Order: sequence, then C-alpha cells, then structure tokens
Amino acid sequence: MTRQLVLAGVGHAQLDLLARLSIRMPPGWQVTVITSQPAFHYSGMLPAIIAGEAQVDAAQIPVAAIAAAAGMAVQVATITALDAAARTLTLHTGERIAYDLLSLDVGSVPAASAVPGAMEHAHAMRPFRAAVGLLDRLDEAVQSAARGARVPAVIVGAGAAGVEIAFAVRARIRAAGRVPAVTIVDAAITGGLPLAGFAHPSRALAATALARRGIALVQGTVTSVQADTVLLHTPHGDRVLESVATAWVTGPAAAPWLSSAGLPCDARGYPYADDRLALTDDQTAFGGGDCVTLRQAPATPKAGVYAVRMAPILAANVHSVMDDGPPVNRYVPQADFLALLSTGDGRALLRWRGFALESRWAHHLKRWIDERYLRRYGALTPH
Repeated sequence: MTRQLVLAGVGHAQLDLLARLSIRMPPGWQVTVITSQPAFHYSGMLPAIIAGEAQVDAAQIPVAAIAAAAGMAVQVATITALDAAARTLTLHTGERIAYDLLSLDVGSVPAASAVPGAMEHAHAMRPFRAAVGLLDRLDEAVQSAARGARVPAVIVGAGAAGVEIAFAVRARIRAAGRVPAVTIVDAAITGGLPLAGFAHPSRALAATALARRGIALVQGTVTSVQADTVLLHTPHGDRVLESVATAWVTGPAAAPWLSSAGLPCDARGYPYADDRLALTDDQTAFGGGDCVTLRQAPATPKAGVYAVRMAPILAANVHSVMDDGPPVNRYVPQADFLALLSTGDGRALLRWRGFALESRWAHHLKRWIDERYLRRYGALTPH
C-alpha cells in the first residue's frame, strides 16, 4: 500500500528534505509538495536586492521544478487549515489532501497590527514576495522626484532586519541620484541605540554606522500609517514623519490556522516541536523553521540561521520514518550565531560572540555565505 508524505511549505528548514528525496525516494511512498510560490526565495539576499546589488531572481531556488523533476506531485496553493487528528490539509481552493506523514515549514506571517493604516500603507518584509512591493513603491517615488530631491522613507522596527533594510533603502534611493532621508522608528530604541538584545558593542557600532550614513533613529510607537506619512508617539510628544515608502519590520506571527490544527501550541499559536522536530507523539507530523517553537528552547529566535541548522535534522528524521525507522537525530539550537548586516555600500557590520566590527571583508564574507547557500540548492535545478 502506497503511503503519502506531504511537504507543507518549502522554506529554509525544508530544503534538505527536498534535496534528499530528489536523490532517493524510499519505496512505497508518494510525495506531494504544497508551496504558495513555485520558487523559494532566500531571505538572506533581500537586503542586496533592495539595495540594487542583485536582482530578485538571484535569490530564487525553483523548488516546484526540482520536486516535479524528481517525480513528486506539486500543488502551488495556500494552506488554510490543518487537521492533525484526521491527517488532512485544506487548500485555499477547498481541496483536502490526506497524508500519512507531514513535514511542515510554512514560515511566519507579518505580525498583524492594530495600528490604523499599517496593513494598507506599510510594506511587510515577509513573506519574501511581499517585500517586492516596497521596491515598486520606492522606484515609483524616486522616478517621480527630481534628481537631487529628498526622498523620505520610514522603517518600523530597529532589530537586525530593520537596520539592514534601512541601509538597503538608503542605498537604493542614493543610487538613483536622489537624497535619501531614512528614519528607523521603534519603541525599543533606548539610549539612541538600535538592535535591542544585542550586546552593547554591536548596538553602538550600528548606531554609529547609521548616523554616518544619515539614517535617523527615533524612539517611539507608531500610531498611524498613511500613504505619505507615519504618525508616532515619542517620549517627547507626537511626531509626524514624511514617508513615501514605509517598511514594516516588527517581527513574525504564526499562520492563524496553526492554532486550530489540533497540535500543542505556545501562547502565540506556534506548534511545539520536540528535540527531534516531531510535532505529534505518534511522529506523523514534523516541522521546522519559523513555524514551530522548540519545546526545549522556546526562546529560540524566529531567524533563518536557526532554520538552516534545523534542515539536516528534519531531513534525516523524516527520511528515517519513511524507512520505518525511528527519528534519531536531535536538534540543539546554537548558543550564538554570526550576524552580518550589509550596509548597502560594500561594507557590512559583523557580530560574533561579543566582538563587533564594520569592514569590507565582512561584506565579502556575507556574499560568499549567501552565494554558497544558493549554489548548494541551485545544483538540484533540472536542466
């Protein structure tokens, strides 16, 4: 009797499993891949794309084509429901897909905001395709501005992603011959420093790098977003910032259908994964990446560097279950990771174990890491 494996989503954590299955399919199994887009976009390349250093297709891995060439069924669709007890998924078309084994990697969605106008006028940076809307808006604004004119933009969120997006937005405006006026807004900016949660040397280095490039930091809470302005409340009163393009980089949220899937979830609606990345006691569902919370390490950030490390564990364990064996590999999140934030002008900020610097070689290191990652999976592309 043929059994059914479903790969629900193909993100950073799922790519190793896709690669392994394309090389060897355990006998007696059929595989269906459900992906909302036919190509996976590597998020590490997003700042380079916004800065104009790379094209959108440079970050693509054609997962649907890879799966189809390996004999897997492919559904380009959005998942709207999961019933873990019945072992079924429901697609936006209403179609229901049954599975014997599930591997889940659907990522996160932008944190829903009650801020008036945020969802209408700001551009989320996840999923990847949503960020392309920011490029369109920036290019439209730049083209309508006279050469040498000031082009204001606001980045909401002063974490690592927000800082890197701010550098990239500045670079794109500047490359077009306009004057960038980029502001980062976040209530977590304390003492004039971004990157809350980083050690002080990295925060101070980032603040200096931003100031040197004319990017302002404002401590405040956004109260409204309009087509060309951002309203905020600061410790010194209310302010209005001009913004022809607003990026919303405030963190992730769980896909709403996960909390009703019948899986044990945390308070935010993310399913719990054990140290073997199993989501259920009977080991019929596994998951990795942003869409799960690690039961043994619930504070693990929803970041691609962790999803990449989960990928070989998820692949090995799912493949073992398909071979009627136990999932033996354990995932232990790394205590620290190398952070590289591109400044959009040939340099990058580096953070490693309390050490921080800005240099050109850090930018070359980032490019090498990104290109190596893309080459690794791009080699699976059918020709």
